[in-house]
Amino acid sequence: MKRCAVIVLGVAIAPVAGGCGGSKHAATAPSSTTSTTHADTQTALTRSVRAALNENFRLSVFVLWHNRLPAWARHSTRGPALAALRTSAAARQRRGIRIRSGPGRYTIVSVRLDPSYTRATALVRNQGRVFPYRGGKRLGQAISVDDRARVELRRVDETMQFVVWRVSPVR
Repeated sequence: MKRCAVIVLGVAIAPVAGGCGGSKHAATAPSSTTSTTHADTQTALTRSVRAALNENFRLSVFVLWHNRLPAWARHSTRGPALAALRTSAAARQRRGIRIRSGPGRYTIVSVRLDPSYTRATALVRNQGRVFPYRGGKRLGQAISVDDRARVELRRVDETMQFVVWRVSPVR
């Protein structure tokens, strides 16, 4: 009886396993393409915007202390924002001033993607303290800062990467 059940079960499963087709070729499994949804794309791009903002903040802290642009500056910042960093670094270099960042908090307040997904706008806030130096000696007291800025970002070609393009203070 068990043997008969196994044979019946085997006969029932055989056409399914074989592909049920009259083709001489081996059956192919249906393709499992996963299409990225609108929400997934938006989430990935928002993550990229946040990464560019954080990298730009790290770059700004570096430039304040070293008064030069590193080789990796273009990874996160381009256009007028990069030109402004270069100009301010050169001005501090001429005056012999360096700025060390102290403890603080950098916050990305909001991120808004353009419907075309080629541009983004973010509001950021930097609260903390900075210490000016000249000739290796600290100048006076620490300076408390509470800066707010509107940051415009642009997408790099067809990649998921964004770069900071323009930074404007918000009052």
